[in-house]
Amino acid sequence: MYDGKRAGKGTHRFFHADMDERLRARSMLETELRDAIARGDVTPYFQPVISLADQRIVGFEALARWHHPTRGTIPPDEFIPIAEDLGLIDALTHRILRQGCIAARDWHGDTSLSINISPVQLKDTWLAARLLAILQETGFPPQRLIVEVTENAIIEDIEQVAVVFASLQNVGIRIALDDFGKGYSSLSHLRQLKFDHLKIDSSFVRSMDTAESCKIVSAVAGLGKALGMPVTAEGVESEEVADALRALGCEQAQGFLFGRPAPAIEAAHMLDGGDTRTAAVKRNAS
Repeated sequence: MYDGKRAGKGTHRFFHADMDERLRARSMLETELRDAIARGDVTPYFQPVISLADQRIVGFEALARWHHPTRGTIPPDEFIPIAEDLGLIDALTHRILRQGCIAARDWHGDTSLSINISPVQLKDTWLAARLLAILQETGFPPQRLIVEVTENAIIEDIEQVAVVFASLQNVGIRIALDDFGKGYSSLSHLRQLKFDHLKIDSSFVRSMDTAESCKIVSAVAGLGKALGMPVTAEGVESEEVADALRALGCEQAQGFLFGRPAPAIEAAHMLDGGDTRTAAVKRNAS
């Protein structure tokens, strides 16, 4: 039944032994994830976001990482949906934000912290109050926090999402539209919802050797400039792509070229200019 549901409407599946094995594995993973979140074993790793104009770090995105004691690193796209299904996504997000804020308090200047918000959480009218409580608890300025949401998270109830967005922005929290171009990419969403940032989906960035993707990236960069929103390109892995993005007017970039997601202590090291993996990244002179 669940296999059929995942495959979409109007489909059917016959039972076979593999289904039972997957169900048992899923059940075990659910139990282990509950325990891992409760123990604090799911922790934030930080990936730098840089300014293409001067190669300085302007912020970090906090990404949930789960290091399983026997299975090693569990991919986020495997455990995040489980957390959503189990109703654990709030607890997970709040823990990641709290730890991220504590780490980011010591970052210099106005270095921002970005965190992803689940579609489920956008239905919570008290979301802004919950996030603000964590910011007050940790002493992290709301103006330095960026909440990232994907477009599929906002299409169900635009009016409700607009209320949540307004609540967040009223306290100074900025909002970024993540993976722009990957899903619906309706310009009406940009008109109805007051985003502060746009993030171009990595699939377009990685295929910029094709004329079509290059034109799309150029168009999004121009759109962001026209609307007064900084545009961040995700998935940058080569100097050639970084140069092309700079030429197209893209302001910010994120990807393995500038640094892989790393623990808080390594993120601080990057800001101090001591990480040789991110030699292209310079500390903000201020």
